[in-house]
Amino acid sequence: MMKFAEYYLLAISMTLLVSYHLYLFWMIRHHPLRTDIGINRCARSAWVRHIMQRPPGDVLAVQTLRNALMSASFLASTAILLVAGLLSFILTNKNSLDNFNHVLDMLSSQHPRVVLSRFLLLIMTFFFAFFNFALTVRYYNHTAFMLNAASSMKEDGHSLPEQFIINALQRGALHFTLGMRAFLMILPFGMWLMGPSWLLLGSVLLVTVMWKIDFPAYTGIPRNECFVGKQHCNLPDEA
Repeated sequence: MMKFAEYYLLAISMTLLVSYHLYLFWMIRHHPLRTDIGINRCARSAWVRHIMQRPPGDVLAVQTLRNALMSASFLASTAILLVAGLLSFILTNKNSLDNFNHVLDMLSSQHPRVVLSRFLLLIMTFFFAFFNFALTVRYYNHTAFMLNAASSMKEDGHSLPEQFIINALQRGALHFTLGMRAFLMILPFGMWLMGPSWLLLGSVLLVTVMWKIDFPAYTGIPRNECFVGKQHCNLPDEA
């Protein structure tokens, strides 16, 4: 079975990753504009308001959403292909890593169930990424339809609440963020194949990199306010 040292290192690694994301979630809720996610949420809200003010038939929204859809589709395809590759590898090379990871890390367990559990964790992570990228495509398509409908309704003297469009765009972006976060988790989970010591190293490296990405230099903007021209958005109230 799994060695005690592997349990210990696994617990430290998971605690580090979970604690970081709990802190990130707290910062997004209470100080959104000190985080990259909060800043981008505000920018997307301002973008929708800007697009709604442009003349009907403008191609800026179509081009922007097309680029976002292409990246989400590519990453979803990549995730499902990697799942297929890992499943194929497990079925054809069940014992290929037993001796390999023991050489790289003396604390690593060689029990077949432990080795298999590492691969299953990778597969579930890729499935999670695929699921979120697929939902990203869904919500971005909804956003594109609503933006086009809003332009047509404006010509007829009607209106579509811009908050509907903002919510759809924000949900799509949320799923894209979750999918990318799952891809980043492949670093420590993949290194776990070589042993628990490598898992801890990968977790430390990932948290260090994510800290640089998630927390840009503080701009001095009030903690929950964003002003773009004359437009104002209150981030905690937006989905």
